[in-house]
Amino acid sequence: MVHPEILANMGYDTDRYTGFAAGIGAERICLLRHGIEDIRSFYANDLRFLEQF
Repeated sequence: MVHPEILANMGYDTDRYTGFAAGIGAERICLLRHGIEDIRSFYANDLRFLEQF
């Protein structure tokens, strides 16, 4: 769920609207396609891992 303060900062009426966020990015698609188990592997800055792609 999106915090109501975030919606208020964007100018939405928090009494009328709520928010839901889902994160589907390039990393998650790559996880599924290549069978990688841990998304943190992409952010570990290990070139041996990253050069595979």
